[in-house]
Amino acid sequence: MSYEGKMLKDLKMPSRREIEAALLKSLFWHNGVIKEFGSGEEIVDELADDFNLNGEQRTAQLETIYRKENRLKKSSLWHRLLFRAADSLAKEKLIIRPTQTFELTNKREWMLSETGFNKALHLLKIPRELKYSLSTKSYEVQKVVKKLKESPRPENYNPFHSEKKLVKVTKETSLRARGFRQAVIEAYDFQCAVCKMKLNSPDFILWEVEAAHIVPHNAMGKDDIWNGISLCRLHHWAFDVGWFTLLADYSIMISTRFNSLPSDFG
Repeated sequence: MSYEGKMLKDLKMPSRREIEAALLKSLFWHNGVIKEFGSGEEIVDELADDFNLNGEQRTAQLETIYRKENRLKKSSLWHRLLFRAADSLAKEKLIIRPTQTFELTNKREWMLSETGFNKALHLLKIPRELKYSLSTKSYEVQKVVKKLKESPRPENYNPFHSEKKLVKVTKETSLRARGFRQAVIEAYDFQCAVCKMKLNSPDFILWEVEAAHIVPHNAMGKDDIWNGISLCRLHHWAFDVGWFTLLADYSIMISTRFNSLPSDFG
């Protein structure tokens, strides 16, 4: 048995597969991204807490002797196990390496891929149908978000598609729908544009606010950021059914039928 293998056995450290599963679940609860496993990073201690590691398990050091330089190098065993698990998940294309996410977000972080997102949902027993509503990021969706945010606004912008298109429900359209939602609610800082309500679920994975199309899909409205507005569920419904509309100067015009509502309607 190798020196490292003996340490793992003697200290009763968790297996690589157990750490991989914990990493995927942790990524989900951290909105799809976690920082690199550097010394002092909160995620390192958080994952150690998940496994109830004792002090010796958390502080164990691997010793490597560089014979040519006659020097001893020490490295954290726990950090090494975390990195190896992340590296293994990246090879399986379940998470994206910091070098790749940096090119997308300018932040060195591990990020869930769509495949890893699905795996995390499976591990947590969360229905995959909830993906559209979740605030958890994936690399593929963030690529859509970046494209939407960086696209220059056309002169004489027209929110309508010029010709009718048959839309098939594909993986690409699903990613674009989630990218549209993420880009719009981020642009409004997760607030309702009408009432300014900003509320997250107690577990921090669901924002109350929704991304609404100003010109709806069924009227050939586009899926770009200029045809989107962030609304709470009440004002999204009220907008869709016609209780108010938006004017070109960003003001709100309320339906004339509002005055006919009984006073006990609230």
